[in-house]
Parts: sequence; C-alpha cells; structure tokens
Amino acid sequence: MNPKDYEDYQKNNVKASKSQLKDYIQIYADMAKKLKSEDAVELEAVKTNIKNTYPKEIYFTLVDEIDRPVKLTLTESSKEYIIPIFTDIREYAVGSAKISSLFLDKLEMKVLTPDDISKIAEEDKYFQGFVINPHSQNFNMDRNGNF
Repeated sequence: MNPKDYEDYQKNNVKASKSQLKDYIQIYADMAKKLKSEDAVELEAVKTNIKNTYPKEIYFTLVDEIDRPVKLTLTESSKEYIIPIFTDIREYAVGSAKISSLFLDKLEMKVLTPDDISKIAEEDKYFQGFVINPHSQNFNMDRNGNF
C-alpha cells in the first residue's frame, strides 16, 4: 500500500485504494498463465514494474504478543520460513482472518516496510522470503526480492 493511502486509512478509516504492486502482480499472474513460461520476454516489463514498485510501498503482516511476525514454515521439520504480507487493508482483512484461525495466540497487525523485510533477511538465515496476499494472489518473493 502506498504510505499516503495508509495515512488516509489511519486518519479517516478509508478502505484505501488497491496497491499498485497488487495490480502488477495480477498482470504478471495473468500473463504467466497465458504464456505458460515465466521466462517469457513479455513478463520482463512487468517484473521490472514490480521491482520498482516494491520499495515504495508498505505492507501489513500479522505479529504475535511479542511483536514477532507470523512465520509459515516451508516443511514440518524445517526451520526455514516465509512471512505472509498483504498489500492493502482489504487483503489484510481476509488473509488475517484465515491465518488467525490457525493460531491460538492473539495476533495483531503490523506495518512492514521493504527496509524491515531487508533487515529480517540480513539477521535471520532461516528467513526465505515472503508470500504476498496468500489467500488471493499467493505471489512469492525470495529474501532478495526475486520471484
């Protein structure tokens, strides 16, 4: 979500406009389905737009009582994990309700910036990336911001 939209949401409780990144992800997903290959030249412009938009937005995630992000482990026996993040208030509302039903802890919203995500990636070797809007778009990026 654009930081300005988030400020409007905090001030006026306006369910802010859709994330520009969310729109790019949807275009990417639609093109990938049609092209059947994520290496297609046509996707490069969309990948570039996603990467250019990514540092300009903020995201919502779920944290527990100790202010730690909810971690989705990659396998049952692995310590490697991804963090679910949401591009806007609507996505957060749907996703947080579904994820919260899996946990006994009380979960709350936290705003994450790309800098926050970079810091987690630098500090925790088990962090493997994040999944954006896991219940609608389910778009994955690794710890370096690659698809």
